[in-house]
This record gives sequence, structure tokens and C-alpha cells, in this order.
Amino acid sequence: MKTVDVLVVKLLQLIVTTFFLFVLSLWYGSILLAPLAVWFNLSTFLGGGIFATLVAGGLTIGLGFYLARLPGLMDTMIKPGVEMYKLALSTVCGIGRVASDIDPKPAAETEKKEEKPASSTADAEAK
Repeated sequence: MKTVDVLVVKLLQLIVTTFFLFVLSLWYGSILLAPLAVWFNLSTFLGGGIFATLVAGGLTIGLGFYLARLPGLMDTMIKPGVEMYKLALSTVCGIGRVASDIDPKPAAETEKKEEKPASSTADAEAK
């Protein structure tokens, strides 16, 4: 029965890990894809040609530099992701501890080392 309990707990751990992986990918992916969305929409608004794409790229880069210079904005955007990572790590490790408490691994048997005769006088003196 312990094996079934451990499998259920490990399955729950996999589900929680997958959930947090999805949430963190969504959070940081949206932050990274936002400039691309601005660039695409600006180039479409300006007509969609090569010139419009270059102008939209320049405007997007300028907007990115402007936003990066605002004090505390980047930290405010990154900090929730870091906190989610810490929460995920503590949750997954907690579930792992529950699984190890259900079925602790048996201690490895210590191998008996046999005394071998010394091959030289230096080895004999060392023992």
C-alpha cells in the first residue's frame, strides 16, 4: 500500500510542478513577448512595409529604453516571478518530503572490508 501512496504523492508533485512551470512560463513569456507585440502592431498600423517595420522597430526599442530607465519598474515586473519560483520550489520540496516520509529508503548495508595482508613494510606500518 505504501507504493500506491508514494505514487499518488509523486503524481501530485508532477501536477504541481507542471502548474508552476506553466505559470512561470506565462509570466516571463508575456514580459518577453510584449515588445514583439508592440512592434508588430505598430508596423501594421504604419502600413506593413519594410520602412514601417523599421520605424516600428525603432519606436519599440525607444519605448523599451524609456521603460527600462523608470526607477523600480523592472524590479516590480521581475519580483513576482521570483516569488512564484520560491513558492513553487518550497511546495515541490515539501511534497517530496511527504513522499520520503511515507516510504523511507532503507539504509544501505555497509560492506565489510576484509583485512588484506600488507604487500610491503610501508603498508604494514601504515596500518
